[in-house]
Order: sequence, then C-alpha cells, then structure tokens
Amino acid sequence: MSEDETTIVEDVLSYEEAERLFDVEVRGVPLWERWRTTLPRLVKQHQNIIDEPHRYPSAPPTSRWRGYFGILRSALANVPTYNPWTFEERDLLVWGHSRRKKQDDGYWWDIYTDPIYEYADFSYVHFEQELGGDHLQPAKTANLFYTDEIPTYARVLRKFGNGPTVDRREVEPVRALERNIRADFGVNLAVSDGFARHLEIEFAIRRIYQSYLQHIDPNIAVVVVSYGKEPFVQTCKDEGIPVVELQHGVIHEGHLGYHFPGERTKVAFPDYLLVWGEFWKDCVEYPIPDERVLSVGYPYLEQSVEKYDDIPATDQILFVSQGTIGEQLSKFALAVDEHPDIDHEVVYKLHPGEYYQWQEEYPWLANADFEVVDDSDRDLYRLFAESTVQVGAGSTAVYEGLCFDLDTYVYDCPESFKLAPLVEEGTAEKISTADELASLLGSGAVTFDREYYFEPDATANVRRTLRELSSDNISPSE
Repeated sequence: MSEDETTIVEDVLSYEEAERLFDVEVRGVPLWERWRTTLPRLVKQHQNIIDEPHRYPSAPPTSRWRGYFGILRSALANVPTYNPWTFEERDLLVWGHSRRKKQDDGYWWDIYTDPIYEYADFSYVHFEQELGGDHLQPAKTANLFYTDEIPTYARVLRKFGNGPTVDRREVEPVRALERNIRADFGVNLAVSDGFARHLEIEFAIRRIYQSYLQHIDPNIAVVVVSYGKEPFVQTCKDEGIPVVELQHGVIHEGHLGYHFPGERTKVAFPDYLLVWGEFWKDCVEYPIPDERVLSVGYPYLEQSVEKYDDIPATDQILFVSQGTIGEQLSKFALAVDEHPDIDHEVVYKLHPGEYYQWQEEYPWLANADFEVVDDSDRDLYRLFAESTVQVGAGSTAVYEGLCFDLDTYVYDCPESFKLAPLVEEGTAEKISTADELASLLGSGAVTFDREYYFEPDATANVRRTLRELSSDNISPSE
C-alpha cells in the first residue's frame, strides 16, 4: 500500500482494537464486523486519495423513483416466475453477483456461477439482487429468483408488529460509535438515524430467509461476495446450513472484508472460502481456519483463455480503468499515446461503472486519438488476447491479463498497492510517467506463475468441491 493508505488501514485496525469495536452489539447483532469495510474507503475519499466508486457497475444510473419502480416491477414479476416457492428441495442455494457480463450467445452471464452450472451434476436455485433498480436480461442463469421483494415483505411484517421491536434507547451504542468515528477520523458513517427501524426490518428479513431456507432445504449455501450479506449468512448458520463463498476479486491486507489479523473474527463469515489459487490462501489472515480456505481456480477465466487462444496479438497497450482512479489513469493514457517513443496502439477499457458517465467525468478522453471501450460488446478477455501490454492500478483484471502473457505495468497511484505482489516478485513494473513506460517497453518476457495464482482445471475443481461440501458429513464452523 502507499504510505497514506497503509497508515489509514493501520489506524483503523488499531482503533477497532483499542475501542473494542467488535464488542459493540445491539440485540445480539455484532455491528462492527459489518461496517469495518466502509471506514477505510470513507477516510480515503475524505482525504482525496481516491474518488468515489461508481454505484451502477453494469446498468445506467436511474432516478430514485425509477429505481423504486424497477424494484416494484421486479417484485411483481417474481410472483409467477422468479419465486422460490416454485422450487422443490435443492442441493445448493446460490446467491450470485448482480453485475453480469454479456457473452457471444447474447445472454448476460453471472461469470462466477454460470460456467459452473453448465457442467453441474447438482440441483440449485440462484438468488440475484437488483442492480440500479433492474436486472440484466436475458440472463443465462436457470432457476433464477430475484430478491427484490424481500425488503418489501419485511416492511409489511414489521408494520403489523410481527417481530421484535427495538427501543430507540438501545441504539445509543451506535450513536456513540458514530460520534467517536466522526471526531477521530472526520467522516460520518451515517448509520445511527433510523437504525432501530433498520434493525427491526433486518429481523423480519431474516425470518423470510429462514422460511426460504426451510422450504428449499439446501445442503449448502453459496455466495459471491459475503460482506453486505451478513443477515443471510447468519440465518444460514442459525439453520445449520454451511456457507461457501466464491472469490470474486482481489483480496489484500487493505480489504477488511477478509483481513482479520490477530484474534479478530467475524461471526457472519462463510464457513468455507474457495479461492482462485494458492497465492490467495496466504495473502491475508482470514477469520476461518486455514483448512477451510480451498484453492480451486477460476472457471470463467480458464475457459476464456482457451476460447481466445488463437487470437493474434498486435503491438497494443490496453489500459484497464476503474472508477476510483479513472481520472488519473485516463490522463496518463493520453500522455502515453502522445509520447514520441511509443509506437503501440492504445486502447482504454473503461470499468462497467464508468460506461454511462465517462464523457462528462473524463472529457479529455472524448477527443482522444485512441479507442475508448465503453460497452460490454467488446469482451475484456478478447482485448487481452489482442494486446501485448497492459497498464492498470488495482484492478482484478490485471491478474487475469497476465494469463494472456501480457507485459504488465502498474501505474503508481492510489489503489496500486493491490498489485504490489506482482511488482515485488518481478512480474510487473511500477511506473509513474510515460517516459518510464517508454524506456521499459519490450525489455523482458513475462515471468508469471499462473498456476500459483489460478489453480488449473478450475471447473472440475469447483464442481467436485461443491459436491463434497454439500454432502451430509460436514458441519458449519462455530
């Protein structure tokens, strides 16, 4: 991490330990384990180290009322179609990722689960949360259930008093925590207002989850991204259903959704974590035993490398953008394109969250003399296959691009700490100017231990592991 970012994470870790924040509970709900991922990001934004992440990673932003209408529309559609009560008992209940990718077949894929379903020998039901008030259709996934109506059902249950009530005085620990963080870090968690009502709704939501789980009766629950789904994870544990998480992105010591050093733990953490390779098993201290962190590979990546194996590469530099550092990286791409000693073609691949506002946020790109990819019709992996060089800062995609044998350069800016292992082992070079890039281009072959980061035979590994974990002879961790 950069010095500033290292300091912020260390400060948060020291603060939560000194203030015993993991002991803060209301009605038995451990609050800090849910909020600790938010604080470092808020502090970095407050100090202008990073920009605010984009909120709509795959769909155009909607107004608040259009968003509400979309959620209501999806909820009504769920009744006859995407309804969990239409499913019989299943081996797996899978809560997938809302940010789908459009593939050559015209369908929007959940890239973390659909490649597994294609070859599955188990039954499943797939949950999906709305994204920007809508869902990407047509979806590749079968047995699909949209969770949009659950908060509405929960509000109805709460309205009719069908559940525990939380006295406003019980929320004082939350107010105190918020006040202290505002005083010590200068940021506002914005959680105390209406928190009693929020907690009452959560209790109702957990009752709904309980009813679904009892009806579907899965052997295991699988989640893509566990943080933010603590009520669901906890309900699964209460029902004795083991929870398995599939890795979805870069895991590093600055990511407090996964890093729990020392005696720290998290009650609502999955029982098992399936990571892409051996590297990811040791990059942080997980709040579960080492033997429950399993290396299986990344099926979608592996299938895509095979798919584009025969695509010829040209002298092309691919910039991999992301919202938190898009302004800095896009200006750097301009400098590279204009450098007299760099003859490579430049392609700038926007993050999906930047598609719908980049011309307003990065107006200098609108007149750039190189291609700006701002839709999902150009597959990122095909762009990797067509290129010889990639430049990024902290994106998971940079690790993936190395599987296409790309010379890799890490732009020195906030977020670049996420790729520090690649720089430290000599797989990538860190650069801060176009002159540095010009002097390094073509200087050496990539030395990337692909199998260390991405276990081979991934699809078979994941299928076998899920089948083994769904057997009756395992139990959730305590």
